[in-house]
Amino acid sequence: MKIKVFVIMALLSTAAISGAYGFGLGAQLNYSAGSIFAPGAALLFSPSDRTNLAVNWFINKDADSIVGLTFDAVPLSFPIALIFRFNLGVGLYVNAILRNEILFNGGVRVPVGFSLLLGRDMFEIFTHVAPSFGVDFVPSLGIGEPFYPIALGARVWFR
Repeated sequence: MKIKVFVIMALLSTAAISGAYGFGLGAQLNYSAGSIFAPGAALLFSPSDRTNLAVNWFINKDADSIVGLTFDAVPLSFPIALIFRFNLGVGLYVNAILRNEILFNGGVRVPVGFSLLLGRDMFEIFTHVAPSFGVDFVPSLGIGEPFYPIALGARVWFR
């Protein structure tokens, strides 16, 4: 019974927050110019138009699977044209690389991109590149190699 009450309270809280600030749901395709990320897909949840949370899943050519989580804050977002926006943010990432052994890394990223807002700002198409710098945690502690994930995605806004 307590779980049902918790779920109902969480849904009501989300509905109240979305009514005040709006939130977005979407998906993106990822590619990278670096060695860590591989082509893959992500599900997006944006609690506001200035924050993004993505759950990523990548499969690279060596059949390794990478599961990651990124969180970006986008404090700088301004219109270039009527429906076209430039975005600059800062974020964090953490990845689990699944091979014969599990490797973990995490770090900082700087997403730079553009978005196109359509349908009274309810539908967004976006792209960004996010130079990323971090640390390898497991199997040994060390500075990770910089990489440059590139994303193309779409999001629906509930305002």
